[in-house]
Amino acid sequence: MYEKKDLRILKIIQKAREFGDSDLLNENLVEILINSKINSLNQSDKNEFIKILNSIVEIKEKAHLSK
Repeated sequence: MYEKKDLRILKIIQKAREFGDSDLLNENLVEILINSKINSLNQSDKNEFIKILNSIVEIKEKAHLSK
């Protein structure tokens, strides 16, 4: 009957719509990102990964503001 949905995924998609972020509107992509395991990374790699993601977000925001 009804398909169970992960509430976290729905919240992310809702926020993506609010902020006009079309990259995170793909439910399958968001599910893969949430369910992926990055625990095997050491702390240094995790910190580097976080820096990269933050840089991408900053660049996207600057590009969006410059329109």
